[in-house]
Amino acid sequence: MLRGGRIVDGGGLSPRTVAVRDGAIAALFSPTAPASAREVIDVDGCIVLPGLVDAHVHFREPGLTHKEDFESGSRAAALGGVTTVMVMPTDKPMTQTAQQFAEKRALAEGRSHVDFALQALLGPDFANVGALAAQGAASFEIFMGLLEPKIDDDETLAAALTIVREAGGVAAVTPLVEARDVARVVAAHRRAGGRVHLRQISSAGGVDAMQGAAAGLTSEVTPHNLWLTEEALARLGALAKVFPPLRPQADVDAVRKALTEGRISMVATDHAPHTPEEKAAGVERAPGGFPGVQTMLPLLLKLLDYQDLVRVACEAPARAFGFFPRKGTLQPGADADVVVVDPSRPMEIRDEDQASKARRTPFNGWSAPATPVMTLLRGQVIARDGKMVSRPVGLHLKPGRM
Repeated sequence: MLRGGRIVDGGGLSPRTVAVRDGAIAALFSPTAPASAREVIDVDGCIVLPGLVDAHVHFREPGLTHKEDFESGSRAAALGGVTTVMVMPTDKPMTQTAQQFAEKRALAEGRSHVDFALQALLGPDFANVGALAAQGAASFEIFMGLLEPKIDDDETLAAALTIVREAGGVAAVTPLVEARDVARVVAAHRRAGGRVHLRQISSAGGVDAMQGAAAGLTSEVTPHNLWLTEEALARLGALAKVFPPLRPQADVDAVRKALTEGRISMVATDHAPHTPEEKAAGVERAPGGFPGVQTMLPLLLKLLDYQDLVRVACEAPARAFGFFPRKGTLQPGADADVVVVDPSRPMEIRDEDQASKARRTPFNGWSAPATPVMTLLRGQVIARDGKMVSRPVGLHLKPGRM
């Protein structure tokens, strides 16, 4: 039982005691109501939120574990208040077959500190969609460029969206040229239907291209595209190199506005770590991407009120990918995934606190108005005051099919 905190509800923040039984939320009740429990955790003065759900992380396993692995990436998640991660398929080998999916799941089981879902790569060959859906693929990732196999023509794109819809899955698309390709995805979705998710909206043009989209289309923006402009690349060099590239301030303003108005559905990090040595190669040669799963919550605390934070970083991703109401909420029956935030303790983001193998963040030295002080996964405290306090207990999640 967590006693003394406030939770987010329809009217704002309300004092509630959170009762937990068998790893799930059992009840929410007034702090003045009589209650007893085997264990009571006092969270006086704190805000009690659902654990965050990050729908876009690269944990680099298998094949690229010098950059990250399930243990280090999930530890960063837990310390940052993220209790569910959805792991992208762009490893070595990429996750394209049922066997590769099963092998990747086996690598994560017993080593992930948070619950995890796995995403599958979909190119022009659709033969594996049914088997991957049966294994529990959280999404089928389509790239319109950047890597192979890709789908870069409209007919194949519409066909891919159709077969994913028939399998009951989510098709998630990474555009190459944002405004142009977003418009192509919107058009293909009108033809194919189903559930389609747009990765990494980062510009006013991308937001505008979503106008008139059919029901069933969701989208994401990263924390760095809500905060960093192209100036950061000039100032920080390769540390701030990322795809899509950082944009001018007008684009940052546009995606912020779209997020608060609900035209962008959610925040997801694109946690994409590389080693300090790889980043030291300079802007031209260094790979794009940097860690994000540990800094998402502090950065959102700087930008959003608690209700909007829960909407875009907990509930929306859980709904879009088929994990709600098990994840993304504190309603009775949900998993007791909780992050406790202390608003009386401002925090500083520091490189030395980062659990990712990347070690460095472009947000080093930034402040946040509150500190995540405790993370619970299915009722078990896994992180407290910036330290892990449990062995890895994360489970593989299979989405509910719609």
